[in-house]
Amino acid sequence: MGVGALASGINAVAGGGSLISYPTLTLGMGIADKIANATNSVALWPGALAGAFGFLNLLKKTGHYFKTLFLPTLLGSSLGGWLLIITSEEMFSFVVPWLILLAALLLMFQPRVKAFVLGPHRKVSEPVGWLLQFLVSVYGGYFGAGMGIMMLASFALYMEGTIHELNAVKNWLGLIINFAVSVLFIVKGMVILDVAAALIVGSVIGGFGAAKVSQRFDPEKMRLAIAIYGVGMAAVYLYRAWFV
Repeated sequence: MGVGALASGINAVAGGGSLISYPTLTLGMGIADKIANATNSVALWPGALAGAFGFLNLLKKTGHYFKTLFLPTLLGSSLGGWLLIITSEEMFSFVVPWLILLAALLLMFQPRVKAFVLGPHRKVSEPVGWLLQFLVSVYGGYFGAGMGIMMLASFALYMEGTIHELNAVKNWLGLIINFAVSVLFIVKGMVILDVAAALIVGSVIGGFGAAKVSQRFDPEKMRLAIAIYGVGMAAVYLYRAWFV
């Protein structure tokens, strides 16, 4: 329950909460990677709902993005969930460290990447934004850890708003991703229900509480702290995949 509260709280703040809960399930409890990932995705869905409502007051400026990105999010997450189902356990364990590292580095260097690729006065077009969200949703459906980080990184390329306003959109779209894959994973019997139940209770508490409290925090410090932690977890999983 405590891990669920912490992970959901981090998701509500800036993304990356699964970098807490997923290692707990795999490294701490010894659950197989694919089953841990599926259980984690299902368990944090209620927390995503609580976090989304916690950020409801910030949707005035960025809420229209949710409407335009709903369909690519639903389609991408469904495809990602299906890809996880057909991926072997060995292949999934091999790609996990790289997925975590990619997400963490995108968040860490988000301002520089945006400035280098786009320049100070240019943004990607709306259709390109739809494509980016589709790809991020495929990633989120396939591997939940770092999904929020990747969404925030891509949002910076075409959205206007503070990190808290972008978090409002991220939480509602993350809700769609987790719901879509939850249906798939439960039907396929890939979820450990008692573990998921404990995480769910904590995630609801952590998601809503952090959504309110986080709006007082320095967004740049939050971004860097979560990114650094993500790099550290990527190193742990690389060691686990190659040397253990």
